[in-house]
Amino acid sequence: MAFGVDETRRVEIPSSETIRRGPTRLELTFVESPRDFMKDFKVVFDLSIIREITLGRSPENVVVIPDPTVSRKHAVITVVGNELLIKDLNSTNGTYVLDGNEFKRISEYRFSNETVIRLGYYTVIRLSVISESSDSG
Repeated sequence: MAFGVDETRRVEIPSSETIRRGPTRLELTFVESPRDFMKDFKVVFDLSIIREITLGRSPENVVVIPDPTVSRKHAVITVVGNELLIKDLNSTNGTYVLDGNEFKRISEYRFSNETVIRLGYYTVIRLSVISESSDSG
């Protein structure tokens, strides 16, 4: 049966919860690392499954970083509402966020799209937030 001008079609309008769903995936890309094999290495996390991503030198972390200037338990990324929060875990050499052309030391930092962080002296990581709404475009 063909659709005529007089026919009615059902259209579902997404609820506000669907519209404001927030980040669904996080892509970590190693920009700089003291280990050549880590450069350009990417890993994507499904934030509906993994709600907390720990970063550090210890094998207990979700992301293990082979850099002697990175603490064993260096930082953690968690989902907070529609944003992500990166928090330094009292690391020795600090967690930094790229602000303009320089890295600024942070204790915690909220972000909702893309940001570049430095852990310790040598590890630089691009964090890219992939939200459901940007997939449907």
